[in-house]
Amino acid sequence: MYPLVRTAKVALAALGRPPLKLGDTSRISLRVWPGDLDLYLHMNNGRYLSLMDLGRLDFIIRVGLLPFMRRQRWRPLLAAATTRFWRSLKPFQRFAMETKVVWWDEKWIYLEQEMLHDGHLAAQGMMKMVIKSPKGTVDPPSAARALGAHPVPAPAPPRGLADWIHWEQALKNGSNPPPTRERT
Repeated sequence: MYPLVRTAKVALAALGRPPLKLGDTSRISLRVWPGDLDLYLHMNNGRYLSLMDLGRLDFIIRVGLLPFMRRQRWRPLLAAATTRFWRSLKPFQRFAMETKVVWWDEKWIYLEQEMLHDGHLAAQGMMKMVIKSPKGTVDPPSAARALGAHPVPAPAPPRGLADWIHWEQALKNGSNPPPTRERT
């Protein structure tokens, strides 16, 4: 129940906040609650990814894509995520979540998400997302046109993204399988 309440709160707040353009950064304010904690009394590693969902929800609503997605029965699906933890977030600390689209290709949308506390980076994630419709994949230019945007070229990919994409593709193709363990 708790995550649903937080999701509803973020969604309702997004409806009342200023709209964003595709190249803008969404910024929401969150707090670490006791249900977010692990045994070491800092935010659980898995909770970071759950809260990053909220940053993407705010972004989708504020760029105006949600009503169109509902009408067309489009669904944003996360295909891959990598998270880097820099600092622990402690109970009741407030932090900001920033979300922005950093690049796209013919199928995938890549987003960078950062959690910041007192001006310091606590965690950052790179996300690979796709939009699916009942008919299949919605390419990013079609999604941009749904927003009324003129054809916009993809921004220059950030440094390191090509390596991340290559690594993620190698995992998918099985060319970099996990090591096997011998049973004893």
